[in-house]
Amino acid sequence: MAAAAITGDAISAEEKRQALARVLESRTFGRSDQLRGFLRYVCEAEFEGRANQLNEYALGVTVLGRPEGYSPAEDSSVRSRAYELRNKLKSYYSDEAPGDPIQIEIEKGAYVPRFRRRVAAAASAAAAASPGRSAISANRRRAIAMALIVTGTIVFGIFLSRAKPAGSGLSARASTREMEALWTPFLDRSTPLLISFEVRMFLFAPATGLVVRDFQANKKEDVAQSKALTAFRERMGADQLVETYDYADAGAVQAAFLLGHLLNREVGLKHASALGWEDIWNSNVIFVGKSTVNPAIRRVLRDGEMDFVDSEWGAAVRNLHPAPGEAAEYPNAPTHGSGKKYGVISVLPGPQPGHRMMILTGAGAELMWALAQSVTDPAPVKDIMSHVLTPAGGLPNAFQVLIEATFESNVPISIRYVTHHVYRAK
Repeated sequence: MAAAAITGDAISAEEKRQALARVLESRTFGRSDQLRGFLRYVCEAEFEGRANQLNEYALGVTVLGRPEGYSPAEDSSVRSRAYELRNKLKSYYSDEAPGDPIQIEIEKGAYVPRFRRRVAAAASAAAAASPGRSAISANRRRAIAMALIVTGTIVFGIFLSRAKPAGSGLSARASTREMEALWTPFLDRSTPLLISFEVRMFLFAPATGLVVRDFQANKKEDVAQSKALTAFRERMGADQLVETYDYADAGAVQAAFLLGHLLNREVGLKHASALGWEDIWNSNVIFVGKSTVNPAIRRVLRDGEMDFVDSEWGAAVRNLHPAPGEAAEYPNAPTHGSGKKYGVISVLPGPQPGHRMMILTGAGAELMWALAQSVTDPAPVKDIMSHVLTPAGGLPNAFQVLIEATFESNVPISIRYVTHHVYRAK
C-alpha cells in the first residue's frame, strides 16, 4: 500500500479535534490508556496555545505521575513513552486508518504535535474498493507485516552502524567521559565487533499448523520434559514438533537497534544459536539474552558472582556472594511486560589479549531492551560508572553490574543501578 501524501493546507481547530478523537477511539490505542492520556495532553496544549510549555519534566509530573522534583536525566520514562507513542501513531495511520485525512505527528526530540493534511494515494482507494477479503487473509497480512518490521528493524540497526562515517568514537550524542570509559575497548577497528542476540526456540506442529512455545524449553532436550508441550501434543494430536528459530523478540530488535545506532563502526550480527568459540576468539563480542542459551557464553561467565534462577515460579538474579546490605536473590515481578525486573551487565576480557566481551543477561524479552538502554543511554551509564570506575578513573578488568528496570506495557520506563561486583575472570 502506497503511503498517503502530506500537504501544507491549513487545518481548522475542529478538524484537529476530530483527528484526535479518531485516534483515541481507535483499536490501535484501545489498550494503551497511558499513551492516550499522553497524546490527549499534548494535543490539548497545542489547541490552547500552551505548546511552549510542553517539556519532559512537565509531562513526567502531569501525565506519568512522577513526583515533583524528579530528574528527567535519571528517569527516561517520558522519552520511552514518547518513542512508543510515535510508533503507535505510525501503526494507526499505516494499518488501521490509511485513509484518515488528518495525520498527527510528534517529531523525534520534541513533544509538540503537528497536524498534517493527507492526500490518499491511489493504492489506498483501490484497497478500499475490494472489501471481500476474509479475516484470515487480513490476519495473515498483519503477521507478514510484523515479520517484515522485525526483520527490517534489525537490518536498519546494522545499516546505521555501517553507514556512519569513518571515525574512532561513539555517536556525537553519546560522547561523554563515562560512555568513552565503558565503550573505548570495543571501538578498536583492528578487531571485529560482533553483536549476538538470543533467538528463542519455537516449535512447529505440522498436524495443526500451529507454532507454540514453552518459555522453559529452550533446547531440544527440554521438549520431552515440558508438561505444557506434552499436554499440547496429547490434546491436539500433534505427535511431531519441529524446532524453529525464526522469531526474534521485540526486545532483541530494540537492543540491536540501540547498539547499532551507538557504535561508530562496522559490526557483525549473529543469533545466539550460531555463536561459536571461533567467533568469541576472533572478535570483541556483545551478547544480549539468557546466558543459558549458548554453551560458550555460559562458560565465559563461570567465574561470575551473579547468575539466574529460572523456574516455573519465575525468574530471579542470584547473588552468589552477597556483600553487606545486598540480597541473595532479586526476583523479577511475575507480571509479563510490567513491574520491576533485574538484569546483569558483565564486562570481562576475551580469550585473546586486548579483546573484550560485554554480556547483557536477563530473563524476559523486555529485559533485552532495558539492558541495551542501560549501556547506550548516557544517563544510566553515568550512574553505573560513578560506582564502577576506580579512583584512578579506569575500569576493573572484570565486573558485573545488577540493574533494576521498571516496565509498563513492555517499555522500560526507568532503569537504576543496584550493585556491582568486581571479580577475577580466569
